[in-house]
Amino acid sequence: MLPLNFLKCPAQWMFVLFFLMIGGCAGLGQIQEKPKISIADIQVQEMKSMETAFLVQLRVMNPNDVPLDIRGVDCDLEIDGRHFAQGIASSPQKIPAYGTALVPVSVYASMMNMISSVVGLIQSTNSASAASQSLSYKLVGNIRLGTGSFTRKIPFESIGELSLQGLNAGQ
Repeated sequence: MLPLNFLKCPAQWMFVLFFLMIGGCAGLGQIQEKPKISIADIQVQEMKSMETAFLVQLRVMNPNDVPLDIRGVDCDLEIDGRHFAQGIASSPQKIPAYGTALVPVSVYASMMNMISSVVGLIQSTNSASAASQSLSYKLVGNIRLGTGSFTRKIPFESIGELSLQGLNAGQ
């Protein structure tokens, strides 16, 4: 046990605060690799006159030997090189070491962005081959990790293809 007069000197206070700060930040520094993020699914949630809301399921893979405490995600979605939608989500989840999880993010697309994407698709291909075509996407954003007041923002970028096959299957 420390004597009562131990913390009377300012230098001793600084010493104690320094070690408290190091201990509080220790959990944030153990991540060796960025999480890998890709789109697992997209579903229409709601259509309004000026915007459409989509639910995007992001597959987050943790390549580290420590769990990731996800606090939230923000992202911008481009389709075929055109800005399409943006979104943000408070998605508190814990992804185990070397594990994966689906993180839901609601993204919002304006009708103008959707119309320009459809017009671009029509202009780039004829309607006979449109059903078999895939669209390129680029997802850029940040994932926020941490617990309590200690957080860390990690940028991510994911590039892939969205298939148009099966879009009419559920109708």
